[in-house]
Amino acid sequence: MIRAKFSPKAERDLDGVFQFIFSDNPDAAKRVRATILDVADLLAENPELGRKIRNTAPRHAQIRWFVVPKFRNYLIFYQPFQETIMVIRVLHAAQDWTRFFPPTNL
Repeated sequence: MIRAKFSPKAERDLDGVFQFIFSDNPDAAKRVRATILDVADLLAENPELGRKIRNTAPRHAQIRWFVVPKFRNYLIFYQPFQETIMVIRVLHAAQDWTRFFPPTNL
């Protein structure tokens, strides 16, 4: 099995999600974290599953996003990296993700 790699920011995002949920429901926090990790590994094996970000800066042209199926409030942003993927960010769907990947200035 191919394992996804996580950037330091993505690791902080994942830890933040875990801590936020853990305070109310430790078991749910563990399930959400495990699911996000499993989906990231699925994406590592199938990097074309995600959608490319449209109209973004050239430096973000290879970044794709994918909704975590069991927990649709979470989005995984990643790009191909060597023989796997690098998860760039794990964001809540309510966040304005365009501030992390701004559109191209026209």
